[in-house]
Amino acid sequence: MEADSKSIHDFDVSLICEYFSNMERQGPGSPEVTVKALGFVNNLTRDSLIADIGCGTGGQTIVLADNTDGHITGVDLFPAFIDIFNSNVNRRGLPGQGERNCGINV
Repeated sequence: MEADSKSIHDFDVSLICEYFSNMERQGPGSPEVTVKALGFVNNLTRDSLIADIGCGTGGQTIVLADNTDGHITGVDLFPAFIDIFNSNVNRRGLPGQGERNCGINV
């Protein structure tokens, strides 16, 4: 009976990446909600350092870049998401790229 049970470690995570990589956002929310949440943060300057942990393909991170000054670093577990993120950043003309993380200077 035990031989039939599988652990989470047996799951093919590439299925998650493949499914979610074609979506603008990999989590809940919207650009409007991101801007609203940003409204609760005061005193951001060009010297501010902003981290987007679990940035996915960069949907939320790019909204942050459009609405703040400073340096934004996005980090994600999945290199495929970072590749798409960097492509999206370059297409938007925002500087910055990385391997397992990505940064935008605005």
